[in-house]
Amino acid sequence: MGRIKGIVINLIKKYNTSNVYELCDHLNITIKRDKLGSIKGYFLNVYNDMFIILNENIKEWEEPIVIAHELGHILLHKHSNICFLKNYTFCITDKYENEANEFAAHLLIDDKDLDTFSSGYEYVTIEQLSKHFCVPQEFIMYKMRELF
Repeated sequence: MGRIKGIVINLIKKYNTSNVYELCDHLNITIKRDKLGSIKGYFLNVYNDMFIILNENIKEWEEPIVIAHELGHILLHKHSNICFLKNYTFCITDKYENEANEFAAHLLIDDKDLDTFSSGYEYVTIEQLSKHFCVPQEFIMYKMRELF
């Protein structure tokens, strides 16, 4: 089991939920909405008070994905200012984004649910899994890498 998956499993066990809204409540993370243009969301650490700011124009089905991704940043990269690094330095932030996406994939897609859905078919595509779990195809790829 990978490091990030282990963090997700421990988080779910500790709070007995994988619901992103409930996890934010348990972790004292405030969710706010604002006009963000093309940005879907970001997190803020203000004197150790954590906020997830969501674009008020994202679709309802996207919210858990964005929250899970930002939770990944908070729990994995709490002390890194990724927006600053991305916009004002030559630092490559792909590693941080990939880790946050992997965190979100493990949080939003339960291994048992993935196995149950997949076992009902002779073969299943990444696209089918993505649609079934309402997540980007990239998230399915993270899960597949972990399983194989």
